[in-house]
Amino acid sequence: MIVALGSLHREADGILRSGDYTEVDAPEDFLAYRPFFISGSAGALPVVVLSGSGSERATRAAKWAIEKFAPDAIIAFGFCSATRDLERSGDIVIAARVAGLPGAPFEWSIVDDINSLGPDRSLLLAARTAVEVSGLDYHHGTIVTISKSTTTAGAKQWLGEAINSNAVDTEAHSIATVANDARVPWIVVKSVLDDRDFNVPTIGDRIGSGPYERGVSAYIKHVSKAPRDLPALIKLRRSSTAASTALRIFMTAFMDAITPMSIGERNS
Repeated sequence: MIVALGSLHREADGILRSGDYTEVDAPEDFLAYRPFFISGSAGALPVVVLSGSGSERATRAAKWAIEKFAPDAIIAFGFCSATRDLERSGDIVIAARVAGLPGAPFEWSIVDDINSLGPDRSLLLAARTAVEVSGLDYHHGTIVTISKSTTTAGAKQWLGEAINSNAVDTEAHSIATVANDARVPWIVVKSVLDDRDFNVPTIGDRIGSGPYERGVSAYIKHVSKAPRDLPALIKLRRSSTAASTALRIFMTAFMDAITPMSIGERNS
């Protein structure tokens, strides 16, 4: 069985719509969905667990998912922010490494040692196969996890240059750490939501909140106070659709690339 760990419902929307999923009980306000055909059988699909945003939530959800489902492997998926100029919304980023960058932005410049982890090689090969077969635009490099969402183009550019990263998120390194500790093979695959040079409105920061998106009323209230953010919010909505679609296409191809035999070989 493969468990796909994400943060927001809109990240998994395309995946859930593409399969026959049933919601199962989960702790806190996490969401968990079990497919009718579990991975390892014909029509394989992953179990999907959504934690909400932030490293703390991702850590707790990963520990629960491993205890609950005893997966053969974990794929951390979801949206990310680009830190390179050529990356566009809907592009897939496959992590060759995931790095953890703790603290607030003003502390980053004094970080000398970045804690980084590498994924399972067999899963990495399957991910590369999936993007090539499906024709998705993709990038391969470091994904850096930070404690709070990056909202400015300057911060994203700095992370790309100083950390030599391809993307930034708020969950991947935490999930990888839990999986490593539990000796469960893992990989991180993200879809770009916002380009490097895009300044994200402050309402986009959802650290510590649950898997569901804010209601329409929250956005109306925000726009009433900051009307100049409306074009950016419209662009984010379109980018979200592109990113979710890319994840759906990728996950289907990835699950086809992961055969029952290869899972057994990894864990033998």
